[in-house]
Amino acid sequence: MRCAVFALTILLLATAVASALDYEKKPEIIAYVYGSNCFERGDEKNLMLVIFNTAYNEKIEYADLTEAGFFNGREDMLFTAYDIKVNLEGNDYVKVKTPEQRIPALRPMSPLNLNFLISISDNAKAGEYELKLNIEYYRINDLKNFIPITVENPEQKSYTVIDNTNRTNTTVVVVRHLTKEYELEYIKETETIPVKIYIEEKPVRLAVLSVEEENLIGQSKGRIKITVRNEGDKTARNAYIVLDTPSRIEAKSLSLGSAQSPAGLAVQPVPSLLPGFSPAMVSPETTSLSSAKAAYYIGDLKPGETATATFYLKLNVKEGGTYPLQIKAVYFDEFGEQKESESTTFGINVSDAPKITVKDVESKVYVNAKGEVRVTLVSDKEMSDATVRISANSPLSVLSSEYYIGDIKSGEEFTAVFKLKASSEAKAVTYPAEIRIIFRSLDEYVELDPVRIGVKVNPKMEFEVQGIPSIAAGEEKVVTFFVKNLGDFEVRDATARITIISPFSSTDDSAFIGNLKPGETANATFKLSVDSEATPKLYALNLEVKYKDPEGEWAYSEPAKAIINVTPARPPYALYAVVALIILAAIIYYLRRR
Repeated sequence: MRCAVFALTILLLATAVASALDYEKKPEIIAYVYGSNCFERGDEKNLMLVIFNTAYNEKIEYADLTEAGFFNGREDMLFTAYDIKVNLEGNDYVKVKTPEQRIPALRPMSPLNLNFLISISDNAKAGEYELKLNIEYYRINDLKNFIPITVENPEQKSYTVIDNTNRTNTTVVVVRHLTKEYELEYIKETETIPVKIYIEEKPVRLAVLSVEEENLIGQSKGRIKITVRNEGDKTARNAYIVLDTPSRIEAKSLSLGSAQSPAGLAVQPVPSLLPGFSPAMVSPETTSLSSAKAAYYIGDLKPGETATATFYLKLNVKEGGTYPLQIKAVYFDEFGEQKESESTTFGINVSDAPKITVKDVESKVYVNAKGEVRVTLVSDKEMSDATVRISANSPLSVLSSEYYIGDIKSGEEFTAVFKLKASSEAKAVTYPAEIRIIFRSLDEYVELDPVRIGVKVNPKMEFEVQGIPSIAAGEEKVVTFFVKNLGDFEVRDATARITIISPFSSTDDSAFIGNLKPGETANATFKLSVDSEATPKLYALNLEVKYKDPEGEWAYSEPAKAIINVTPARPPYALYAVVALIILAAIIYYLRRR
């Protein structure tokens, strides 16, 4: 049971008594579309409707005090719609997928949003379509039974109400009671509200039917041939197909001269270039494109017709995978205004970039000399018309930087040969260099990322000087040394030169050796003089060999030590003999004079 406190105002003036419960502005539900009611063929999306109870408390006539007492403070019950059922009914072209919706109650001034998922047939024509919103609900019609339980005696209070010039005597009776039982009578109401939607002509929309891929390999150039269909209801006039690519993929379109006309379409001369597109987009062979977009002119594309566009792709990626691209149509509509369709996304499959592995590096470069560097490589991809290029920094300098290979087979080794020179400041260590491979990919040449290698610089050619000739102090003599080639290649036109220091002197400090193979020995003969005051001992002179290396370039070896033994000065026996002869002649002369 429910406890209620209410006041009954009894006018002392004579009033007419109503025969039954009656009130104006009863519950009535209206509906309207919230948001867009425009759809396209093939759409499946929500239509939002708002239902609204228009009732409000304008006038209520009660049959007796019992009704007045019951509804006092509960007037909203009379203006509320109960047990509401809402069903949106479609037709042959518009299907409603949302089932009947039910709402327990809808009070006045409380709009309620309802979503209905609708599906538009692909065969629906553009125009206006009417759906039916069927609404069923209940409202209170009468108070059938009401049994109160009085718990207090009524209390009466009298007062006078003055309203401007009117004076009214009013008696207020206050009764407190518990409700034991009541019964309400409801009446069902039904409404059918027309809901209009509009199916618009689809704008131009491209559907990708097929993508033919050719040579899509990382760090190379590939080609795709895209076939599209106009899924819209409008004709794209003077249309371009615009390709948008990720940042590491550059796109170029074929020139109009090499473009093929789509089936049923004649490719017309380009009437005018679209804003934002340069002639390079139509003729990429002469000018480079934007790195992001390329455009292909297809002319007029009617609803349902197909067209084909070919694009070149420069794939500046190493990793393979599926990369997303987008196309759209930029065109003129029937009013001559420029439009563009929504972008359509599709994917291309890119293989990994060729992987180059260095198998061996053989260096015949010596300090302060030219030499040959042989680099053996292997690729995991086939490449055609390939060239290998080497680059290096000081103290190395590249004399021949490119080596033509031709076609490279996957998994087969190939060797590139270069000539490098190490400066005189170079050390006998390994210096870094870079190898790059350039090969033909479709109609242009592309270059792979560099591969680092090490180029070993060998020490200068060394010779060993054998033999220790002797020379006496104060003597001039021809001495001979034996020069041995300690290197790993033959030297040609070699000449040995000895460095003269005190106490030696020479008028011939060079000796021609000729050709000398590794491990061979040759004589080197020099004419030396030693000061008479020279200290007898072993002296070391520097011997250097000038020679032609295998490249035919003159080079100098590291100095080798030539050991020579200086012995004490020999007695002047000839002088002694001359003096003796002079003395003997003097004695003979003296004796004859006597």
